[in-house]
Amino acid sequence: MQAAPHVTLATELAELEARGLKRRRRLLESPQGARVMVDGRECIAYCSNDDLGLAAHPELVEAAREGAARYGVGAGASHLVSGHSSAHHAL
Repeated sequence: MQAAPHVTLATELAELEARGLKRRRRLLESPQGARVMVDGRECIAYCSNDDLGLAAHPELVEAAREGAARYGVGAGASHLVSGHSSAHHAL
């Protein structure tokens, strides 16, 4: 008799964990930058795509805050369904 899919999956996940191969998401606890806090440890961010160091720039953070206050934070649907916002059009 074949095991239920959830039992097989649980067994496979346990085997991966026992072999140190189970992936997990790390917790980023700081803004992007050359140094970041990950899982409670300060690390040098060699994998960042923030080459210009703008991800946490105060003027961009404020602009994002103003945009969220004015337009909200959800698109509602794709541009073809619910329309193209004036902010996207201006950009």
